[in-house]
Amino acid sequence: MDSAPQVQHNSLPVGDISHTGFSLAAIKIQSGSVEELEQILSSKVDRAHDAYKHTSVVLNVENVGNLNSFDFLKLQDVCRAHDLFLVGVTGVINEDRYEALVRRRIPVVNSNRYARIREENLKPKIITKFIEVKVPVQIPVPYEVKVPYEIPVPAPVRIVRRNVRSGEKINGDNASIAIYGSVSTHARVVASHHVFVFGNVNGADIFAGAPKNDQDPGLEDAIIHVQGNFNPGVISIAGNYRTGEDLDNDKELSKVCAKKEGLVITLKDGNLNYSTLPDFRN
Repeated sequence: MDSAPQVQHNSLPVGDISHTGFSLAAIKIQSGSVEELEQILSSKVDRAHDAYKHTSVVLNVENVGNLNSFDFLKLQDVCRAHDLFLVGVTGVINEDRYEALVRRRIPVVNSNRYARIREENLKPKIITKFIEVKVPVQIPVPYEVKVPYEIPVPAPVRIVRRNVRSGEKINGDNASIAIYGSVSTHARVVASHHVFVFGNVNGADIFAGAPKNDQDPGLEDAIIHVQGNFNPGVISIAGNYRTGEDLDNDKELSKVCAKKEGLVITLKDGNLNYSTLPDFRN
């Protein structure tokens, strides 16, 4: 009789989820039709059937125009007919396309879907302004100059007294957001000012200092404070992004989180900085 496999003492408990280094073959498509995928697999995969047999693949939909008519289930059937397992799509480069797929329960296997957005934010922006001056300039005496001024108005705080569910979006236009609970996977928290989470962040997207429009650079003085465990999908302050994949490899962040004293994220010179809550207060 076969005996049960021996369990190592350092193995993960049953049910635990960890990050892996598995890679998937990506098939780039143009129209997203069944006919197109059938032609690609017949010409590319079937010729090397033994090399691809029973492997998992994803479809790169970067060039697919209309994702609303994208029939993922039929494309899965085409892949199974060629002994492939279609597990999701990749190449999703903006939030609207990501939402269009997730609403239809199509898996997005795309850990750096914000990479292009982040690259655009890091590019230097050159602003050219032309001023026409007529010489000579006659200035009457006395001359009154009207100087515009702003009266600062305290930003309100939107308070959420519960856990934020998976897929839920919490907006704080012209406000900060304080959440007395945890934020679940695929949830989004977007605030024009600060974000405070007095619980855990598990796979959620957190945006603080979010720009209000194309002319607004966002609030660079905004902070993100997380009191519990910190494992986000994406974080951003004033349009400066870091993905969960980036954060997993950030040694500075790992040291701060290991202290279990609360995490504060700030922005300086375009870079996100991390500190414990006691260090931030000092």
